[in-house]
Amino acid sequence: METGIAAKSLTISFTYISKSRATLMFSFFRSSVVPGKYSVEQLEIYSRLRLQVLLGSFLCYSAYYLVRKNFVMTMPDLVMQGFSKSDLGLVLSALAVSYGLSNFIMGYLTDRIDTRKLMPLCLIGSALISLVMGVISFEQIPFMMLVTMMAINGCLQGAGWPASAKIIAHWFHPRERGRAMSFWNTSHNVGCGLLGPISIVAIAIFSDWQSKFYLPGLIAFVVAIFSYLLLRDKPTDCGLPSPFSKSSIDMTRAPEKSSFIITLKLFCKHCLKVPALWLLALANACIYFVRYGVIDWVPLYLTEVRDFSFEATSWVFFSFEFSAIVGTLLCGYLSDRYFKEKRTSMTILCLLLVSITLLSYWQSPLNKSSYVILTLISTGFLIYGPLMLIHVQIIDSVPLQFAGSAAGFCGAFGYLLGATGSNIALSKVTDSYGWDAYFELLIIINLLALGLMILLWLWENNHAHAGQKLTDTAVQPAVIIIRNKNGRKQRKKNGLLNRWR
Repeated sequence: METGIAAKSLTISFTYISKSRATLMFSFFRSSVVPGKYSVEQLEIYSRLRLQVLLGSFLCYSAYYLVRKNFVMTMPDLVMQGFSKSDLGLVLSALAVSYGLSNFIMGYLTDRIDTRKLMPLCLIGSALISLVMGVISFEQIPFMMLVTMMAINGCLQGAGWPASAKIIAHWFHPRERGRAMSFWNTSHNVGCGLLGPISIVAIAIFSDWQSKFYLPGLIAFVVAIFSYLLLRDKPTDCGLPSPFSKSSIDMTRAPEKSSFIITLKLFCKHCLKVPALWLLALANACIYFVRYGVIDWVPLYLTEVRDFSFEATSWVFFSFEFSAIVGTLLCGYLSDRYFKEKRTSMTILCLLLVSITLLSYWQSPLNKSSYVILTLISTGFLIYGPLMLIHVQIIDSVPLQFAGSAAGFCGAFGYLLGATGSNIALSKVTDSYGWDAYFELLIIINLLALGLMILLWLWENNHAHAGQKLTDTAVQPAVIIIRNKNGRKQRKKNGLLNRWR
């Protein structure tokens, strides 16, 4: 009865918030940086299309999460089927490893091919795998077949983040990316959060725990088709000039048509030699460790230790993710409005608070369910803000042509070291030493992320005397094309990058 009342009130509140947000969205994402070479008509088209592609990317990536994290909702059922925590950790690790490797490969591909086709197509493939997992018998198939299917799913899932990063980099100016990325980053929470209610609906309709696989798969399939209608790759593909380049610079040429070797050399020269990118990648891995260490084990921890019912666990899962929406949007607004693109300080503050909420979540009394829920929601509110801010800093810190590659590179760190390490280490630690060791490891890794961001803050301050901001490189190509006095195009190395690097 209480669950029904809570669900009804949440539905009414969410409907009201959605209507209010729709009326504010156009003003929230109205371009504050007007492209100088645009006519009035082109500016109207540009403003409409960039909101459209942001919504398309948001919906598509939300659906990616429906068919990536639905396995987590079935973990209590799989334990009842005879799977150990180590088995579940291995399956999650297969997804994380393949996703991490795919992130870097897909990052390179998204910089060279149309993301409008790639992103929905990979979502369809991932949805099909989820449908298959909904009809197979887990008692009869070999365990390694399950691992293989999750690994293939991870390969397909790897297209989502680099493609979205490329879209935001090409359609939004660095001074606007905090808001754009904060809105897009809530797609994680929408996709994950809706899994709770969707799982409840699936069980109510089909009375089968495997419906937690095939109902999200069907929804993702429909969303993939709809998002294809909304997405566009770049403004230049829509007949618009590149919005952030100066009149004498053509940013759409090099190095997109160069060979793989040349592109790789330019990426190494202008991206991998930036210390900030490595610090961001390592911090990203640590935050992914904490994020997945919390969310992947919430259903099992609450049912096994806190004695929550399936329905209560599903609504807590929902609340955790949707509390993160408020935190993420607030971080994005504050970073653009008050911190003036200096996002590292806010990330440090959020990570410090995450350590406190994790400690409170761990030490909350067993008979205080409301306290457990409050601390878990507070963790969700805080953990996604730093993740979003790091994502913005990643695409800000590299030339525009390498936005997808840099996102894939850091995404690979996040999943190969962070998510995979979380799944393997936490499953082994929990099996061997219990849940106390699980929380101790989470807090240690979060403090490591905090230390890395402090190093980044010190590095930025040490380089401030050069008069160069980290984000200045985002609108500068590795190779620019200028016109000489005779009007002919001439390739030239970017001197600004050379001075900065």
